Amino acid sequence: MFIKNQEFSDEETLLEAIFDFSLGEASAYILQLKSIIQSELKGNKVFQEYRATLDEESREALDDEEMEIRLAEKLMVKFHNFKIYKQQLFGIKDDQETLLYSIDLV
Repeated sequence: MFIKNQEFSDEETLLEAIFDFSLGEASAYILQLKSIIQSELKGNKVFQEYRATLDEESREALDDEEMEIRLAEKLMVKFHNFKIYKQQLFGIKDDQETLLYSIDLV
């Protein structure tokens, strides 16, 4: 678990945070981005051909990894910084915070 109060702007830390927060609840913003990414992947012939060569377990791992990578890429374009505060992940642009994920660590 990487969930601790902090601010960061690098993609590597964002990928770690996305992985950790994927156990929690995605915001409507993230759900919309994931829907867009899924549509893009379905339309990517090369990706789909490669995916078809894998067994089910490997396909699931590929899908998860590809989603996280593409999600991080889109978030890096949209936001300047990211903040983890009180078990929530925010994207920050122009001093405005957008909730991306929240998680309950009971």
